Amino acid sequence: MFFVLQLALPSQAILYWVLSFRRLRQHQKNINLFSSANEKIDLLWLQSFLIILLIVLIVWLNLVFLNIQPLKEFTPLIYLICIFFLAHFSLKQGEVFDFSPADIRNLSEIIEVKNPIVKQRLTTDQITTLNDKLNYLMTVDRLYLENELSLPVLSKKLGASPNDTSYLINEIHKENFYNFINRYRIEEAKNLLLDSQYQKLSIIGIAYECGFNSKAAFNAAFKKYTGQSPTEYIKLSQNRGS
Repeated sequence: MFFVLQLALPSQAILYWVLSFRRLRQHQKNINLFSSANEKIDLLWLQSFLIILLIVLIVWLNLVFLNIQPLKEFTPLIYLICIFFLAHFSLKQGEVFDFSPADIRNLSEIIEVKNPIVKQRLTTDQITTLNDKLNYLMTVDRLYLENELSLPVLSKKLGASPNDTSYLINEIHKENFYNFINRYRIEEAKNLLLDSQYQKLSIIGIAYECGFNSKAAFNAAFKKYTGQSPTEYIKLSQNRGS
């Protein structure tokens, strides 16, 4: 009985860590459904937090079961360093979802849909009307240039619910919200990179002009849609022109 109780706590700790890590990875997939700027809400800091907790867990298991002497000797120092970084990442965290409670409820409904068979939410006429409005917002109003554009913001501009907007983008355009918006941003970036009026701007300046919040996100999206980095794209375009 003592042995079973001794195993219960570490087993529970390992199980909670695995479930937490899985939940975090699921969150990082879900944010593409409703956000076009993932840098502030991707919870990468929490991933680092969990990795440090895993180190603490390993050191603790060594003290209880394994008794590896070299690791045991450095245990106090490892604990000290881990506590420092746990505190750092805890204080670093910011607001995850800057949405109203009603918007969060709507987004939760979108995320929690697990049935692969999607029921038709809109009639053909509704789809046509909303899609025309969506194309207008993207091509004329160029809403994609807003750095903090999210699904709730777009749905309000569209005059539809977040669920209907998500359905329209997923079923008609065959993309999630993140990819749908970034495709327009990359097309804008391709034009600006070759426009003489914007030659004074750096790559990060072009990225901000197109609605991105970081150079890393811009480079990743540009590479995905063009197969080239922004610098390579400029050079190849210049070589073709000459």
